[in-house]
Amino acid sequence: MARIASSPEVEAFFGACLPVLQAGMGGVAQPELAAAVCEAGAFGMIGLYRHTLDEIGALLARTAQLTRARFGVNLVPFVLDADALLERLAFLADRPERPVVTFFGLPDASVLRALPAGMEYGVQAGTWDELEAGFDAGARFGVLQTTEAGGHHLGSTPRGQALDQAGRHGVDRRMVFLSGGISNAAELRQVVQAGFSGALCGTVFAATRESAAHERYKQAIVNATPGDTVVTDRFSIGWHTHRHRVIRNASCEQSLPASVIGSAHYFGKRYPILRYSVAVPTVHTEGLIEEMALYCGTSCKDTHSIRTVRQVLADLTA
Repeated sequence: MARIASSPEVEAFFGACLPVLQAGMGGVAQPELAAAVCEAGAFGMIGLYRHTLDEIGALLARTAQLTRARFGVNLVPFVLDADALLERLAFLADRPERPVVTFFGLPDASVLRALPAGMEYGVQAGTWDELEAGFDAGARFGVLQTTEAGGHHLGSTPRGQALDQAGRHGVDRRMVFLSGGISNAAELRQVVQAGFSGALCGTVFAATRESAAHERYKQAIVNATPGDTVVTDRFSIGWHTHRHRVIRNASCEQSLPASVIGSAHYFGKRYPILRYSVAVPTVHTEGLIEEMALYCGTSCKDTHSIRTVRQVLADLTA
């Protein structure tokens, strides 16, 4: 059977011959991961979360050193007010790298009306209505997230339901990707056959060698089964608006004090990590790693070892 390939439209826009977008996971999706994904033929993104402009500039420059391919950045409107979001968008628009912007959730209308001229962006949404609103506002592509996804949830649609509804929502008429637990070629082929342009994947890339996730977090993904994950609102310090899928741990099972359980060293600064913080454990983190937010989708079912990005993509598109 032929390898799963991008449509001409997807390849022209993203520069990716494989129809896979790597999720811009805050802390985990650093330049090394994004560049490795691009170099392997898919589309990589950097997770920006609350990064300052100087930090964003450094991350973009580093990624451009590692790949000449087009890459993206992911911004989260829920954790930035409109002014802060527009400041970052203006900065991105003036950068020589000109990354593709993806919003995790639809920004306010005031932000969309004030976007820099010519900015090409996409929107991740949890409902068909939000996805439609993103396209109406000018998005070039959209991602529908389903409940199998790891991390924060934007809606409550299971993947099977999204696949059943794809035809009536005309996903084959524009670039719409599906996200949530997609971890093997059979699932990706089903997504494409339903009319989607491809898939956005996170967990399978979080557990790669190039990921900035802490090694014990990567191993927790490898050891987990879908039944070991739970959708909860426990990890809400720093982002309280959405439930999220994580690997079940002591912080989920017990009501414990929100005391400091670790720290992260990043861009020359030290940040304390409270129990129930939204912060994910990375290579820059120390402390009670197994009790932090271990975001993980049901795609852990096919993650049996810590692999390279190329190995993951080879399995996804075989």
